[in-house]
Amino acid sequence: MSEILGLGIDIVEVPKMAGIISGRAGKSFIKKTFTEGEIAYAKGSAGKLAATFAAKEAAYKAFGTGWLEGKDVEVLHSSEGVPSIMLHGEIQKIAKKRRIGRLFVSLSYTDCCAAAVVALTR
Repeated sequence: MSEILGLGIDIVEVPKMAGIISGRAGKSFIKKTFTEGEIAYAKGSAGKLAATFAAKEAAYKAFGTGWLEGKDVEVLHSSEGVPSIMLHGEIQKIAKKRRIGRLFVSLSYTDCCAAAVVALTR
């Protein structure tokens, strides 16, 4: 039986994300925040980037650390589109120390909003 060790949720306004990525600092923000795989998956979709960003935020909330480094939480998708999270860097060290067994993630977005929930289990 799994034990829930952390739960995080986040919501991002898709039009706000669209404004950020199309703005002056958009390319810098994308490069600093998202991995190459996340960028390729989104294909410029503000909704997909917003959902990915929400998942990163939700993961950090589940860990209770606050934002550490955008690329340390990577959102992956199976060939069927099922999302999962891979950890890198400092957050991966924290997960090992806390003996986190699995991360569950659920994403959703519309033209208006993107949301994500992340649960940490042992």
